[in-house]
Amino acid sequence: MKTTPKHNISIERATDLLKDGQPLSDAYVSGELKIETDESWDKEVVIENCVIEYFSGSATQFKKPVIFINCQFKKCQFVFTYFLGGLTIDNCIFDNYLDFQAGGHNKIGCPVNITNNNFKSFVNFFDCWYENEVTICGNKFEKGTNLFGKPHNISVTFDKEPIVKDNTGRLDIDSER
Repeated sequence: MKTTPKHNISIERATDLLKDGQPLSDAYVSGELKIETDESWDKEVVIENCVIEYFSGSATQFKKPVIFINCQFKKCQFVFTYFLGGLTIDNCIFDNYLDFQAGGHNKIGCPVNITNNNFKSFVNFFDCWYENEVTICGNKFEKGTNLFGKPHNISVTFDKEPIVKDNTGRLDIDSER
């Protein structure tokens, strides 16, 4: 998968689009694009066919879906992030360490779907809790993940049996890096 954005946009413009509930598509966004709030985020977040230098959705409760399709993220993190409205990451590339720790919490009818991605570095699921459907299929975890590991003797909690198949790389690392 190679994403070729059609135009560059500023962090301010990208942030305004997301705040207005508009999709971010076919863009190259340089700098730090952040959706971080102690309150709930009540807009859908859709990023498609983009290259993002840095995205952070940490410490946020997303009430609506977060959707990334055909994107490249040079840096990305979701520490203490609740995907109440679900999460879809499909056909994306993550160049660096991706942190989901102490998050999850998808609600009924709001699945987490992580499919057909290339994670070039470690993916940290430490202390995540998924309350409903989770599908993790067709991904390449080049430096592995702790999805089925037990860092600090704490495993990821799945209230429903996840669908996990056709992934490459170790899924059971017992650390956070």
